[in-house]
Amino acid sequence: MTIGAIQQGANAPFSHSRTTMDTYQFLRLLIVELTSQNPMDPIKDRDFLAQMAQLNTAQQMERLGAMFSTFQAAGLIGREVEATLPSGVQIAGKVESVQMSAGRAFLTVNGEQIPMESVRAIR
Repeated sequence: MTIGAIQQGANAPFSHSRTTMDTYQFLRLLIVELTSQNPMDPIKDRDFLAQMAQLNTAQQMERLGAMFSTFQAAGLIGREVEATLPSGVQIAGKVESVQMSAGRAFLTVNGEQIPMESVRAIR
């Protein structure tokens, strides 16, 4: 059984998620907007609150994605998986445990830590 969602995330950058970058960009844009606004026509409270609500929603979605990744990884415990490590080495075996580190899930297969993004098949 091939897992498409895991395969799509294999090439994603790990230092920042897309939501984190969007949050950072949002804050930069908000600061520019506030510093360059017309003092005679400042930003409306309603608009400012709507922007803050959008930021909060983006942060919540990021947390939800991290929780989903954790549950997905935990669901693999006891299952047979095949993975290709970043070095190109193929590994197959039963998932013994799952560890989370820096927002990434690592599976222990045959005593070796493999990133969850490296999983290519689940049997």
